Amino acid sequence: MYRLSSKHRAVGVTPEQYPVINKYLLQAIKEYLKDKATPEVMAAWQTVLDLMAQTFIKREKELYAQLGEDKGFIPFSVVKKEQIASGPTYTFTLVRQDGKKVWPHIAGQYITIRIEKDGVLHHGHYVPVEPSDGNTYAITCRQGHDDQNTIVSEEIIRNRAVGSTVLVSAPAGSFGIVNSAKHHLFISGGIGITFLMGMINELNKQGKSSSVTVIQCAQTEDRAAFADKLRNILPKGQYLLLTKEHQISKSHLQDKLKLDTDIYISGSEAFIDAVDRILDELGHPRSQIHVKSVEPTLGLLKALDRKK
Repeated sequence: MYRLSSKHRAVGVTPEQYPVINKYLLQAIKEYLKDKATPEVMAAWQTVLDLMAQTFIKREKELYAQLGEDKGFIPFSVVKKEQIASGPTYTFTLVRQDGKKVWPHIAGQYITIRIEKDGVLHHGHYVPVEPSDGNTYAITCRQGHDDQNTIVSEEIIRNRAVGSTVLVSAPAGSFGIVNSAKHHLFISGGIGITFLMGMINELNKQGKSSSVTVIQCAQTEDRAAFADKLRNILPKGQYLLLTKEHQISKSHLQDKLKLDTDIYISGSEAFIDAVDRILDELGHPRSQIHVKSVEPTLGLLKALDRKK
């Protein structure tokens, strides 16, 4: 529920919305249960939903309070737009229009961009790919990629030039660097590298690039965002790029694992499951494996299952 509360705060969920949400959830449950939806059963469900709403509201009140008066979505300007890989994949640099400092963020957290299209609000969650400098956020997205951010990514790539406005809410999320780890192995599939790049850059900024190994999986070399930078900042032998002709396997991982290695995986659920099976076969401690899915709803459910 902590992760969901962070997501709710990021998109601006308010206490007044929970009765509406619960009303339609209860209706859906009743339709699903059919004859089993007795008054007693539905009363029990109402109690559960009310309790969940109270828990969310309490936690989200704390999260909103941490922002002080700087709540909600703030206008930012696009000051730089650069294509960094085919796909196409673009990096956008954003600054606040009011001249204030951007919210501080921990490497791995995401900011949320809101757009309105055809009268409907859409939200995209993007992890800044550069360490916090207090003045800008740099985010990366790919056009034509079917993930949690598809609608927002398509809109900002097609219609947001330098000088355009985007609405942004404060950083959220708990995915990040395990500071106690001695070795960090980052494994990305496709656009998943954008969820990990901020942490890789942060470790490099801290002078810890020798503790970092990256395995980047992409359809083709020209679609591998940040490949040149990763080759430049990581020591020789600590960056591996795999394309569809050479998919990730046990042989790629077994010589890179140490008992004190924390592993960060990001990509589609199919990709995460494939890597997870290899790590399970190699017997790496489950507590040292951290995943970030580009398919958030399914990813959250599977993340809970992985912790069992």
